[in-house]
Amino acid sequence: MTFLFAVSVYGIYNSKNNKSTKDYFIASNNTPWWVAMFSIVATETSVLTFVSIPGLAYRGDWFFLQLSMGYIVGRVLVAIYLLPSYFQGDIVSIYEIIGNRFGSVVQRVASSIFLITRLFADGVRFLATAVVVQVVTGWPIWIAVLIIGIVTMVYTLSGGIKTILWIDSFQFVLYLLGGIVIVIFILNSTQFGGWYPIVEAGKINIFRLHTENMFTDAWFIGSAFFGGTLLSFASHGADYMMVQRVLTCNSLSKARLAMIGSGFFVFIQFMVFLCAGSLIWSYLGGVDIPKDRELASFIVDHLPVGLRGLLLAGVLSAAMSTLSSSINALASSTIHDWIKTSVTISKSILISGIWAILLICISLFFNEGDTAIIVIGFKIASFTYGGLLSLFLLSKSRHVFSTPILIVGLLASLSIVFFLQYLGIAWTWFIGISVLLNIIIVYTLHFIWKKVNLNKIFIISILYISCTNLFAYENGLENISKQKFAQLKNRNIGVIVNHTSVNAANKHLIELFYDAGIRVSAIFSPEHGFKGVVEAGEAIVDGIDPLTGVPIYSLYGKIKKPSKNMLKEVDLLVFDIQDIGVRYYTYVSTLTMAMDIAAEVEIPILVLDRLNPLGRNIRGPILDMQYSSFVGLHAIPIQHGMSIGELATMINEEGWLSSGNKADLTIVEYSGLINNKHMQNSFHPAPSPNMPDLETARNYTGLCLVEGTNLSEGRGTELPFKVIGAPWINNKKLLKYLLPYMSVNDQVDTISFIPQKIEGKSSHPKYKNQKCNGLRIHNLEDPIRWTVILFKVLKDLYPAEFQFLKSNYIDKLYGNSDLRITIQNKNDVYKLINEWKVQEKLFLNKSVKYRIY
Repeated sequence: MTFLFAVSVYGIYNSKNNKSTKDYFIASNNTPWWVAMFSIVATETSVLTFVSIPGLAYRGDWFFLQLSMGYIVGRVLVAIYLLPSYFQGDIVSIYEIIGNRFGSVVQRVASSIFLITRLFADGVRFLATAVVVQVVTGWPIWIAVLIIGIVTMVYTLSGGIKTILWIDSFQFVLYLLGGIVIVIFILNSTQFGGWYPIVEAGKINIFRLHTENMFTDAWFIGSAFFGGTLLSFASHGADYMMVQRVLTCNSLSKARLAMIGSGFFVFIQFMVFLCAGSLIWSYLGGVDIPKDRELASFIVDHLPVGLRGLLLAGVLSAAMSTLSSSINALASSTIHDWIKTSVTISKSILISGIWAILLICISLFFNEGDTAIIVIGFKIASFTYGGLLSLFLLSKSRHVFSTPILIVGLLASLSIVFFLQYLGIAWTWFIGISVLLNIIIVYTLHFIWKKVNLNKIFIISILYISCTNLFAYENGLENISKQKFAQLKNRNIGVIVNHTSVNAANKHLIELFYDAGIRVSAIFSPEHGFKGVVEAGEAIVDGIDPLTGVPIYSLYGKIKKPSKNMLKEVDLLVFDIQDIGVRYYTYVSTLTMAMDIAAEVEIPILVLDRLNPLGRNIRGPILDMQYSSFVGLHAIPIQHGMSIGELATMINEEGWLSSGNKADLTIVEYSGLINNKHMQNSFHPAPSPNMPDLETARNYTGLCLVEGTNLSEGRGTELPFKVIGAPWINNKKLLKYLLPYMSVNDQVDTISFIPQKIEGKSSHPKYKNQKCNGLRIHNLEDPIRWTVILFKVLKDLYPAEFQFLKSNYIDKLYGNSDLRITIQNKNDVYKLINEWKVQEKLFLNKSVKYRIY
């Protein structure tokens, strides 16, 4: 409390030095460069950085330094390309540069983006920092928010930017000293086990040199360095809160020293706290600690009282430095980008107070358990930085761009980030791609505007319609509908369909055919039945379609292949079922059987293609044909990365049908570019009773293997393939032993559940009506790898209890007996995992020629 009182008094004392708004917002350009430099570092270091960086090293290694290397390069780019513009005129807000170049409308749009970004991101970040302060201090969360908020507001409102800069500098030294103290404390303690175990465990590895896809892997060195460079270029060049610090320097050269120097000090800061995290791991013996609570727990449980006080001051410093900077920057932008005239010190203080209260209110409004809000708060800057940086880069062009064009480019750069996220592109690419798109669109529209004498609204409308058509997804059924079913006219059609055979308006293929006068002579249904309400493995009986009166033949019972008698009135087969892209999902087997009989009786077969909701990723072992069964007929990996139409073509052309026959196969392609929303929508309706959403499908790629063991895979609950467990498991112990093997992107916690009969989903689940202790899976970076590791850990912990089913069903699922033998004999599972890479590459090379999209 003494520390909080001291900074408040210092702020009030400095208020006498503020004679004008220039004093209040840029300290009359009289700040030493090293003070501005330390303030930059303090401003970008929140409490979450303070505690999560050691947590990264505790749970993993020092890969984060790849990003901070890019930070240095990004600041060099700011110093070279952007800072000179900021020192050419008498400006306070950097968005005045945009206004001078493009007009007040664009200036205010840029300012609005900054204001919304900072308010939301820093308000929610403030909540998250208060959570950490709560752990260290024991204060209730609302008290932590109010105390930190009010003290910060007092010295920020009274002292202005000069006070903020000097307090920031002191706070930076304080929390950096706290990290150094932890390092020294552990190095001199008897519990420190030396550097060898740390090095041996790979805890100080920095570079990640291998990846399957650099565009989806944020921590591959190329992605991380590039992303860090552009993030720093944008945040420290286009975010006023950061640039405001160097604007207080008295010259461009001093500003450049502060900007570039901050990059090196951030790197040093990360080194110190990553080192602290690795040493805490050694000191505590790698025990399981909740994510991002490693440092806080160490401070509370293991540091002496005096050192604990120093670290508490460091935590509070990190919290207040970000908050104070945000308040002053928000007020400055409001005044100089919006109000502009009749500005006084008292009005500046009033507006600062309003922003401070809004930030505090956001923190109090949300609760710390609102994970989605917090995640958005942290990510929002990555969504908006590209658009802001684009405006500053375009301001250096000699061309005079019109306001509508700039706004269209800006909106496109903001929108593309959501599209990239849907595609699963790593966030490290967001800024670069959004900047590039903005610049391309602005220049393209600019030259069209100059060269073509067309109405401007008409041009924008054409572009909008073109983009809409380009991105719109339409499945094979919708595309053949647009052709008025020309290929089906005057033919007797047999259809292989289920409840997923619908268009975007949820109208079923049978109904569409009926309305169009297409003759359907026979209907065939796969596993789960025509309506998709029968649980996995249950035989399906024949029936009659009420609309057409046509017989519905089951292909999942005594027979799995249409007979010649069933096809006697059919001269064309149409297949339309939504698959999920996993080898052991039986719809591909049903399609293969249909192609077999079509080839045999010389009936053409038409596949109405649909997207693969799991995308192009190829993962897992290729099935050994010795283990071919209806849950896996072909020599393909578990996750094959192909649409069902592409896979049908491969099956046909590779001679995988009976006796090497070839069907007269036609694929009606889907169209449009696929994003995450389309993938999510492919589960409406759900392809099978226990496959309700995309998250389940991703987990299923690995967790379906659990069906070959005596573990519950969550059937009989509302979370199939999202929970696993058994009565004999100690789930906390299991999670503790799993954590060292898990990726930083894996999100798993403990849960208990009781499998019960659920009509149409699971009549006889494992451990029915028994309490199972297990794990709740929220996200897995690599579900197949994670499941194999899970089996290894379970066999180590419970050698007698954990068993594969006596039927060796696991061999059919996995594709060979290697997994079962490896686990039972406690051999090296990483040998299996490494073998996948070879097989995945072989399959990619074989399958690429059959890819349509």
